[in-house]
Amino acid sequence: AKKPSSSPTGQNNEAPAPVEFDHAINYVTTIKKRFHAHPEIYRKFLEILHTYQKEQRGIKEVLDEVSVLFADHADLLKEFTYFLPDAVQSQAK
Repeated sequence: AKKPSSSPTGQNNEAPAPVEFDHAINYVTTIKKRFHAHPEIYRKFLEILHTYQKEQRGIKEVLDEVSVLFADHADLLKEFTYFLPDAVQSQAK
């Protein structure tokens, strides 16, 4: 069995979570708080992401559905585009 590699300082070489991960967590938390009175919207958002993750939807479909879901929340929609692949980001603007 191989020993886990470590950095020269003797610490394991797990990098801290990237900024994008923290941003994503904060974004989802913002959505949850924004729609606390309408949990079905939050659940629908998670469902959209889940079906995309399982590759049952294309990213364009995801953007279309999220656009409808957040129609009255331009700030959330704009921030959502930050997480899209670059090619889709340019179309979304």
